Amino acid sequence: MTRRHPAAATRWPHIKGSVLGIANYVFRRGRLYVWRRLYRGHAVQIPLSTADPFEAKRLAGAAVRVSTLGWNLLDRGEAELSTVRDAIRAAVKHERVAMDYEAAGGNPATFPGVSAFYFFFGLTAPDDEPERPKRDAQGPNIADAAKTPTRPPVSSASRPAPATTPAQTRKTSPQSAAQSVPEASPRRPKQRPAAPAGFSARIADVVTRMSATHARTGRANAKTLTQMRVIADLFCEITGLDDVRDVRQTHLAGFVATLDRLPPAYRRSAAERDKPIMEIIAEAEASGVKCGLSVATVNRNLVHLGKVLKAAQAEGLRIDPSVNPSLLRRFSKRAAKDDRDAFTPDDVRQIFGAPVWTGCKSAKRRREPGDVIVKDWLYWVPLIAAYTGARREEICGLETVDVEDEGGIPIFRIRVNARRGIKNAQSERRIPIHSHLVELGFLDYVRDQRERKRTHLFHDLKRKSAESQIGDSIDYMWRNIQADRLGPQPRKTFHSFRHYAVQGLRAESDVEKHVRAELFGHLVGHIEDDRYGGRAPVATLRAAVEALPRVF
Repeated sequence: MTRRHPAAATRWPHIKGSVLGIANYVFRRGRLYVWRRLYRGHAVQIPLSTADPFEAKRLAGAAVRVSTLGWNLLDRGEAELSTVRDAIRAAVKHERVAMDYEAAGGNPATFPGVSAFYFFFGLTAPDDEPERPKRDAQGPNIADAAKTPTRPPVSSASRPAPATTPAQTRKTSPQSAAQSVPEASPRRPKQRPAAPAGFSARIADVVTRMSATHARTGRANAKTLTQMRVIADLFCEITGLDDVRDVRQTHLAGFVATLDRLPPAYRRSAAERDKPIMEIIAEAEASGVKCGLSVATVNRNLVHLGKVLKAAQAEGLRIDPSVNPSLLRRFSKRAAKDDRDAFTPDDVRQIFGAPVWTGCKSAKRRREPGDVIVKDWLYWVPLIAAYTGARREEICGLETVDVEDEGGIPIFRIRVNARRGIKNAQSERRIPIHSHLVELGFLDYVRDQRERKRTHLFHDLKRKSAESQIGDSIDYMWRNIQADRLGPQPRKTFHSFRHYAVQGLRAESDVEKHVRAELFGHLVGHIEDDRYGGRAPVATLRAAVEALPRVF
């Protein structure tokens, strides 16, 4: 049964039961209510931290009043969105204190109120909660009550009465007896220690600071940082939390349980972009759509949340030590090697028998047979993948300076550049260029790009958006070419070239494990090789690359 706040029962005696549409901008997130309002497409969400609809309605009223002023200031350019958000949160907190004060017996007329302008300009600053009224058998001190405006006024009925005899006690009326019983003081909530100066405890702010650090140090690429922000926002929306210090293990468990109910393609359409998550889930369940995110996606979300919590803890914010996202990780029954299939040698021969490499109709009709061979990104990128086993983004994001000569041997240097990052530290490596690529004129192509003053090796590959990868721009054309040559094989993608190269060198007994690991950007898995083993000579790497068979 929902507990009604005493102040709510006094203020709204005519409302009964649990009401869902209790106020504008109020939504239910699991068991608790949150207040959520959009400003020009940007959502401002404040947890109300209550399951009582009557309390939520009153708290939402305070939020609406301050947000209306905040919207006006934003329109005039006199405030930032983060300032308005903090002001709304302060207004909700102040209203909560007022409700607790009234519930403890305080007179609302004596509660110290503040103007909404305080929350933006700091004209007054009553940060601490007003002291709640205390009653004991001897009665309150009237002089203290007069000095302290936060104590309720004391009536004459509550003053200490003279000593009475047992007979007089027996004659006391039930009403006076009830008044003489001392009331227990409401339990005072534990005060949370203030955040260190300069560090906001808001989850979104922690993510912003961590993203800035990772971007500056190169620890994560733009795609990963975007994923982290999206996951943190989703966690706040599902749980109704905003302060990283409030996170508990139950919130993480509830978050994972909600992911199990989400449709995999949630919020990809414009119609769902601003729709609350619980509405999306309800519509998906009603329509019978398959719901539940994949094991890999759930685990990735937990990893990112764990990084956020660690970053907050590193900044000195107090995090509940019992919180451990890794306890909720899922385990797939399928081995990682089974996620994708490798191209077979026959698949590779079929692919490079396509018109792109044997002759096409024209530069715009690459899938139709003809006499034209255009040596652009579509020609070179798949060939480089087959002869290096490099990742799609590593190849598509190459710059002309990443093609070098070391000891008379042409090499690709896979490293962070101005166009893209790399997956991890061991991904930085040298890969000798296969002799077949040289024979086909790849070095001439590189020279031509340099003469044209082009920084990007494949200058006509563009990102579809700031959050997408460069390699995403080849996906449509590549999938069509692969389907033309191999038919529908959903477990084979462009990444299958990497599996093909790895398996091809594993079959060569002359290529040692640490050499293969260096070529593909892997760790050997042994401290002797990973930490103390030096780089293999470029001639040794070249011999390994030349062990890969020619594709045509």
